[in-house]
Amino acid sequence: MPSQPTDATQVYCRYCGTSIGHLDNLCPACNAEQNLKPRSQLVAGLLALFLGGLGVHRFYLGQWWGIFYFLLCWSGVPMLIALVEAVAFLTADKQHWKSRYGHTDGSSWFIAIVSLGLLFIFIVLIAAALIGDSPATPTDFSELLLERPD
Repeated sequence: MPSQPTDATQVYCRYCGTSIGHLDNLCPACNAEQNLKPRSQLVAGLLALFLGGLGVHRFYLGQWWGIFYFLLCWSGVPMLIALVEAVAFLTADKQHWKSRYGHTDGSSWFIAIVSLGLLFIFIVLIAAALIGDSPATPTDFSELLLERPD
């Protein structure tokens, strides 16, 4: 049976079950990599500031629910939330950031790419509908008809 973690900063190794530090990338007992992908505080803050209305910062942090930002981007509410999150990300304490986002084990970039692809298709369809609905000017062919001498 694996040893119990001694405090909140201890977790189990994903492979052998040994108690290790929650930010340790290698297990000292089995030398297995824990697949920890630290996220940059500055990158997350800048993504939230500039592309937060689409939820890109949430995808970067490995949180699939960034899709809700994308689905509601037309309302402007995600932009306001992302602005607040950008300030929170950029002013957060480094230790708090590492404990919260310093060891994500997944990524939602696939969902972000699919979402942006759907947005592109949506924009193209809207543009095609707007262009297709423009009234065509009738052509008067009577001026083009020439009388032929017989």
